[in-house]
Amino acid sequence: MEQTFNQTERSVLLGQPVADSSSLPSLLVDGNYEAVLRSAPARLVFGTDLEASSSFDTVSPYDTEFSATDIQPLILSQVRQYVLCSGPSAWTDITAIGACCLCAFMETNWTGPELRLDPAELLPGPLPERWQETHISIAPLELPEGVDKHEIGRREQLGRVYLGAVQNEQRAELDRALLRMLEADGEEAYALTPRPLYLHFARLLLIDLPQDLRKERDSVVPSALWWAARALLVQQSLLDYPAQSLLDQIIALFDAARTHMPRAPSSVMLDSVRSVDDTSAKHVDEARVPQLDGVMADEPIDTERTEPDAAPVPEPSSSDSDAWDNVPVADRELWARFLLELGVVYSQHSMPLDSKRMVALAQDASGLQWQMTGARGKRTRFQTFDTTQLVLLAKSARRVDRDTHEAAPEALELNDDVLLEHVSFTDPDAELSNPADLQTIDKCMLLAFCLNVQNENPAHGLTSEQMLPFVTRVLQHTGNWSVYTMALLLRSRLERSKTRTVERATLQLQQLVDQITHPLPGSEEAGAGERMQYMFALSLPSQWALERELAEQFISLGVVRSALDIFERLQMWDDVISCYTMLDQTDVAERIVRSELEKTPDRPKLWCVLGDLTKDPKHWQHAWEVSGHRYARAMRTLGSYHFAKYEFAEAVECYENAVRLNPLYENSWYIMGCAAMSIEQWEKAARAFLHVVSIDENNGESWNNLATAYLRMGPEYRTRALHALREAIKFLHDSWRVWSNFMHVSMSLGMLSLSVQAMGRLIDLRVGKVGAECVDLDVLRSIISSVSRGAAFAGMSEADAQAKEQRLISQIDSLLVRKIEARITSSAPVWRAMADYWFWRNDFTHCLDCYIKAYRCFSNMPQISYAPPVFNDAVDAALELVSMYENLGDKTQVVRVASESNDHDGVVPEGERKTVAVEQPVCADWKHQSKMVLRGLIGKGKESFDGTPAFTRLTDALNELRSGN
Repeated sequence: MEQTFNQTERSVLLGQPVADSSSLPSLLVDGNYEAVLRSAPARLVFGTDLEASSSFDTVSPYDTEFSATDIQPLILSQVRQYVLCSGPSAWTDITAIGACCLCAFMETNWTGPELRLDPAELLPGPLPERWQETHISIAPLELPEGVDKHEIGRREQLGRVYLGAVQNEQRAELDRALLRMLEADGEEAYALTPRPLYLHFARLLLIDLPQDLRKERDSVVPSALWWAARALLVQQSLLDYPAQSLLDQIIALFDAARTHMPRAPSSVMLDSVRSVDDTSAKHVDEARVPQLDGVMADEPIDTERTEPDAAPVPEPSSSDSDAWDNVPVADRELWARFLLELGVVYSQHSMPLDSKRMVALAQDASGLQWQMTGARGKRTRFQTFDTTQLVLLAKSARRVDRDTHEAAPEALELNDDVLLEHVSFTDPDAELSNPADLQTIDKCMLLAFCLNVQNENPAHGLTSEQMLPFVTRVLQHTGNWSVYTMALLLRSRLERSKTRTVERATLQLQQLVDQITHPLPGSEEAGAGERMQYMFALSLPSQWALERELAEQFISLGVVRSALDIFERLQMWDDVISCYTMLDQTDVAERIVRSELEKTPDRPKLWCVLGDLTKDPKHWQHAWEVSGHRYARAMRTLGSYHFAKYEFAEAVECYENAVRLNPLYENSWYIMGCAAMSIEQWEKAARAFLHVVSIDENNGESWNNLATAYLRMGPEYRTRALHALREAIKFLHDSWRVWSNFMHVSMSLGMLSLSVQAMGRLIDLRVGKVGAECVDLDVLRSIISSVSRGAAFAGMSEADAQAKEQRLISQIDSLLVRKIEARITSSAPVWRAMADYWFWRNDFTHCLDCYIKAYRCFSNMPQISYAPPVFNDAVDAALELVSMYENLGDKTQVVRVASESNDHDGVVPEGERKTVAVEQPVCADWKHQSKMVLRGLIGKGKESFDGTPAFTRLTDALNELRSGN
C-alpha cells in the first residue's frame, strides 16, 4: 500500500494548525506567506542570494538577455542543489513553498487582503528592480463626507487596486510571456491577471519538475499531488474556456493522490475518481456510450411523464454514512475534503452528475444530515394567513464549538416595506427559528448541492426557490470568510431577478467586490489563512469575474455606461462590444480595439474581436496565423461564420482545427456535427455528436442527431441509433419528431413493444393538432400483421413466445382502445386497420363496430350528395360493411351481461351489478342493418348519381338482400 499523508500534510491540506509553529507548513497555514517566501529555504530555491560570480548552468540572471523562459531552468537547478545538500527532507519545504506561491496568487486574485510582496523580489540579481511592479495606490482613502459606503458608482474613492495597474515595459512583457505559458489547448489566459509569476513558481515547484525529481518528491510528500491538482484548477480558472488537457491532468493527479489517502469504505475507494479516459473527450468512441447494443425489445419506456416547470426538489441526504462508522474522525474529515474538492472540479467543468455523486460521497464521509421540507409561515409584513414555505433542515455529525470570532463580510439588510427579512414561521420549533451552527465543511457541501440544483435545471423561478433554502441555512450563522462570501454571492444571484430584492442583490454584489479591491477604512478583515482555508472547496470567482458579474447586473438594470466603464477597465472586449452595440456606437468600439492592436499587434484575441465587429473573416484568419495556429477561438468564430453562410465544408474544416486544440468545447463539436450532416459526412457527424454527449449527457438534440447519423450510415447501425433515440426522448420528451424516429427505428428492428409505446406517445402529442394524421398507418398495419402472423415471436421457445404475445396484446389493446378509438373518429383507414386486429383476436363484435365507424366516416360527410369521389368511397365502405354483416352476423361470441338474478354467491360492491358470461350472436338482425345502410346511401345519392356504376352496385346489392329473404 502507498504511503499515506502524515499529520503535517493533513493539517496543511485542511488549513489546520501545525504542531511545529516555526516551520514553513505552519506559516503557510497561518497565511504568513511573506515569511515563507523570505525564509532561508525559499531564498535557496529561488536563488535570491545568488551573486554574479556564481556559476549558472543556463543564462545568468545578471545577463540582460535573461527572460521569462530562463526562470524554469534556474529554479529547477536550484531545487536539485537544495535536495542534494539537504536530502529528502527538503521536499517538505519545497512543497510548502510551492503551495505558498499558489496561495499568494490566490490571495492576489481571489481573496485578498493585499499582499505587499512582489514575486519578482524573490529572484536573484537585478531582476527585482528590472521587473518591479507598479501599484495604483498604497493605502485606502477616507470616504468623502456624506458618501454612503455602499453607494454604487463611488468605487474610485475607496483604496488600492492592483488589477489593471499599468506596468513598466519590462514587467508588462514578463507578464505577457508568463500568461502565454499558462495558455492551454488554444485558450488564452486572462490578459490582466496580476502577478502570474506566483502561479508560474507554483507550477515549477509542484507540477513541472523532471520525472526523477517528481517521483522522489511524491514518495516523501505525497500531498504535493493534491496541491498540484489545485494549482492546475487555478490555472484552468484563468482561461476563457476550460481546457481538456488540464482537466485530464487534474483528474490524474486526484487519482494519484487517492492512493495515498487513509482507509475508507471500498465503494469510495473504487468510485471516488473517474479515470482520465472517462473524462477525456480526446478518446471518445462508440464504446464510451453505454449499452449501445443492449436495448431490450420489451424494456418499457416512460411515455406518460409530464414535464414539470422545474426539476423536483433535491433528494435528502443519503444513508450510506453508516459505512463510515468505523473510520476515524480525522480520516473522515480528510476524505470529506478530498471528495468535495473533486466535486467542485466536476462542477466547474459542467459535469453535474459526477459533481453530485462526489458531493454525496463527501456528505457521507462528513456525516452531514439534511432534508428539504415545508413549514408554515409568513413571508410578507401584511400577510394574514400562513402558507407553506420551503425550508432546509440540516445537522452536522459533530457539535460546532467556536471560541474565536471570525470576521465575515457584511450581510446587507433587505429593508423592504413588504417583504420580511426572514420568514416568520408559525411553529416555534427551535430548529426552524434558531438552528444549531454547522461545521464549515458541511456549509461548503450545502453550497455545492445548491450549485448542483442550478447546473441540473433550467433558469426558472422554481429553480431559484429550490436553491434559496441552502443559502439561507448557511447564512443563519457567520463563519469562515470565504464560505460566507460565497453564500452572499449566491443569494445575490438568486435575488437579482426579483423586483423587491434586486436593490439588495446589486448592493451586496458591490460590497463583495469592494471588500477585496477596496477595503473600507477601519473595517475588520479576515486574515489570509482563514480566507484560504476552504477556497478550494468552493466555486468562488476571481476578482475580475466578480466585477464582471457586477457589470452584467448594471446592464440588467439599464446602467450600461457604468457597466461599460468596468468592462473597458478589465479589457473584456467582447462585453465592451455588446455595451457599445446597446448604445448604438459600434464605431467607438472599433476605434478602441484598433488602438489596442497598435500597442499589441500579436494578440489573436483582439483580432478576433475586430472580426466580430466588422464581420470580416480575414481578421479571424489573421488571428489564427498570428497565434501560430494555436488560438482555438479564431477557428470557432470562422467556422460559425462559414456555417451561417451555408459553407458547410469550410465550417467543418475550421471546427476540426478548433477541437483538435481544445476538445472540451461542446458547442464546437455540435456545430461541426450539424455541418457534417449538411454535406452528408455521416461518420464525421456521428463522431462529433458522440463527443457532445460524452461532455454533456443531457443534450437531447445531440442524441437525436447522433441517431440520424447512425441511420444514414447503414442498417448495421440501427441498434446504436435506437439507443441514441432512447436517450434523446429523456430530454426531448415533447418532441414528436424524436418519437416518430424512435417508432420507425424500433419497428425496423422488430421491437414491437417499443413501437407501440412510441405510437401512443405520438398520438398524445399530435392528435389535438393533426387529428388522424398522427397515426402512422403503415406502422400500425405492420404491428398488427407481425403479431397476427407470429413473425414477432419467431425463434422463441413456446413459453417465451406465449408470454411475449400476451404482453404485446395487452399493449396493443390499450393503444387501440385508450389512445386511438377514444380520440380519432374520422379516419376510415384507421378503423379498417383496427378491424383486422379485432378479427384476429376473434372479437367479432368489436371488429364489426370498426367497419360501421369506417362507413360513417364517409356517410356523415356533407359532400356525399354531390361529390363523386366521396360517394364512390362511401359505396365501397357500405358494400364492405354489408359483406362483414353477412360474414360475422350469425357468428356467436361470449359476452358478459348484467345478471337479473338476486342469487349472489358473493358480496357485490355497492353501485355494481353482478355480470354473467353468455353466448350471443354478433348481430342477430344483420340483414335488417344491411338494408338500412344501403337504403340510406341510395337516398343520399339518388338525385346526383342515379344511373352511375356506383349507384347501380348499391341497388344490385339491395335487391340481392331482398331476394335472399
